[in-house]
Amino acid sequence: MGAEQSHPVNFEVGAYKVDANNDPFFQMGPDTLRVPMELHKEARENLGKAVREAAEDYTVNSYLYFQGGRNNQRFDTDINYVIFRQESYFNWLFGTKEPGLSGVINCDTGESILFIPRLPESYAVWSGPIRTPDWFERHYGVDECFYTDEVVTVLKEKRCSTLFLMEGMNRFSYVSTSAPIFEGIENFTLDKTTLYPLAVAGRVRKTDKELDVIRYITKVSSEGHRRVMLAAKAGMMEYQASSIFTYYCYMYGGCRERGYIPICPSGDRCKLLHYGGQSAPNDKQILDGDLCLFDMGGEYHCYVTDITTTFPVNGKFTEVQKTTYEMVLDTVHAVVNRIRPGFTWREARIVCYRALLRNLVEQGLLVGSVDDMYDAKLHRIFMPHGIGHFIGGDVHDVGGNASYWCWSDSEAKDIDWYDPDLEWCPLEKNMVLTIEPGCYYNNVLLDQPWRTPFKGSLWSSRR
Repeated sequence: MGAEQSHPVNFEVGAYKVDANNDPFFQMGPDTLRVPMELHKEARENLGKAVREAAEDYTVNSYLYFQGGRNNQRFDTDINYVIFRQESYFNWLFGTKEPGLSGVINCDTGESILFIPRLPESYAVWSGPIRTPDWFERHYGVDECFYTDEVVTVLKEKRCSTLFLMEGMNRFSYVSTSAPIFEGIENFTLDKTTLYPLAVAGRVRKTDKELDVIRYITKVSSEGHRRVMLAAKAGMMEYQASSIFTYYCYMYGGCRERGYIPICPSGDRCKLLHYGGQSAPNDKQILDGDLCLFDMGGEYHCYVTDITTTFPVNGKFTEVQKTTYEMVLDTVHAVVNRIRPGFTWREARIVCYRALLRNLVEQGLLVGSVDDMYDAKLHRIFMPHGIGHFIGGDVHDVGGNASYWCWSDSEAKDIDWYDPDLEWCPLEKNMVLTIEPGCYYNNVLLDQPWRTPFKGSLWSSRR
């Protein structure tokens, strides 16, 4: 499943290694993918060049500054409540797994410097060897490494002219990132507006090495789904089915983490879009005749995938299940057969919604003109979400605006899952997106058409 090895690999030293040519790489274990640290070097060089070319009044010897993720503890305890996962931009640029790091990139030369925390001697007793700056340079492929309390000294010695900082809003989550700070930052000229949108654009357009990682994790996750379908049976709990996926991806793919909390509804719970979170932890028993809708994706080297499978637990669709499944499958094919570089997300969205409405008419669930139904936004009743999203360093990767639901015609106005960042921008080669139509029969939504005479007239008596 992983890359073929020309030399034997010593996995006793951990996941970060250096090959016979002194090139560093990440690989979890035998038969898992080898990820060259060159992937991150390319990202650093590309981003530095983009900032150099885009910044107004750019000055030579400017640096980009990034802070990595920090450990999180469970409330007031000393327990880290989740396995540390690197901040996505920092992983994209440096590929490191340790918390508490920061890094800079010279926009002119591509020179990269990591800054690591000074760890107490007790760390070697409780957590493992204390790695030296030389270790970080060698295994992550950066030019230099110092301690975090040396940032100001190093940047002054490097005669940093401008320090570009990340500040902006994720247009999918609407969560804002404030510019990082550190003691002594006031000694430098700061630019807080240039870097963020360029970093987003860089992550949206994947390199060939990034695509290799996404293909790998997608292959692993696909097989994980297949193992679940083979093992699932009536009487099993949803969380037990989910655990088969988690086990396979970690055991055979080296995926310590998943890209998101598995969404594993069965039966009537399939109508809930993000079922499976903390308030509903995949805790229903799967019954004979239930349809399972399992949305699960693995993560490898902080790259993720997003796959949904729908199947009858007893191996045989009912007529209603089969009809719904085939309607959604036809809708998927309608979009996939049309989407290509140059196609806009708005065009893909229209193809998707109209294909779903056409299928609903052909199955006798709706009556009338597809044009009238689309104008009345009747597709929202069955598909109360967008048709997909960027994917890569996060499951809802940067670069797209979060679709949102309008609960009434007065709220909706002329908006129809409007995605401004994606809407009119032609899709490009090496952009990675999900295409995930659905058809849900949720009573909260199914009651809506009857609130207006026109929408009600499009509804079949079969309702």
